[in-house]
Amino acid sequence: MSAYTRPILRYGLIMPTMFNCLLLSGVIAGVSKLATLRAEKEERYIEQTQRLAAMKKLEADLAPKRKTFQDQKILLKGDPGQLFTRILDTLLPKFKEIEIERIGIVFPLDRGRFGSQIKTDVARVKSSFQGGLGPMQEALLQVESLMPQAVLEELKITRKTNQLLDQREYLVMEITHTCWKALDEKK
Repeated sequence: MSAYTRPILRYGLIMPTMFNCLLLSGVIAGVSKLATLRAEKEERYIEQTQRLAAMKKLEADLAPKRKTFQDQKILLKGDPGQLFTRILDTLLPKFKEIEIERIGIVFPLDRGRFGSQIKTDVARVKSSFQGGLGPMQEALLQVESLMPQAVLEELKITRKTNQLLDQREYLVMEITHTCWKALDEKK
């Protein structure tokens, strides 16, 4: 090689090739970084659109139930003792006296075990029934499903025999519920 061709090869061929290789590697690194960034942003976008779709679906599911929720809020703000009595008054006529009969309902003034722990107004309801187990369970189910704020404080079931009417056996159930009253929301 001559002294003339060596600088031509060095500065005319090798240096531009190295410069182009460095430039190409920089472009490839930049493109891969941008592709990674784009993939992350596309993933976030898809996740966000899925969240929005899920929120819209949830809103569509809840919209018809809002009226029920508002009715339940009104029930929770009302007097628990009156609500308890109203539920029992609508339930008991469905059964015959031989199936279930309300013996008594009392509203004790003391707060009870659970009422002393609750910092809101409470009403205690002590009710007594006699009859069969199935209707009694139905009565308890109705009360506790329609009054979510009712806490069963005491349940006592005893077996009794009616000696006057041909030895018929029945159950006597004494129930004590503590019902709390919902506080008004502060705005």
